[in-house]
Amino acid sequence: MRQRVLLAGIALVLGVLFVTAHYARAEDGAFPVGLQVGETFDACASGQIVCPARGPICDDPKVAIPADVNGGLGFKGVGPGTTLCSASSSVGPRRLFRITVR
Repeated sequence: MRQRVLLAGIALVLGVLFVTAHYARAEDGAFPVGLQVGETFDACASGQIVCPARGPICDDPKVAIPADVNGGLGFKGVGPGTTLCSASSSVGPRRLFRITVR
């Protein structure tokens, strides 16, 4: 019985460490994008994501919003600040973009 509890505790600790490390890697892996207010970034043309991209999300829509750029995915600067935006690729995981609008 003690052995099961010990193994469950170890598994729990390893699970928490894995989730924490995965979150930190995702935060560090964001592609930096600098924009002016009203300017757009063409994510598909940048080569940072395989298009067609779907499901764009921005954490702060007061800073940047998803936009249609030449029939592909882009992000438009709305107001000054920094936010994380992401989109799912047609292959592979979601791609993060750290958008800074000046």
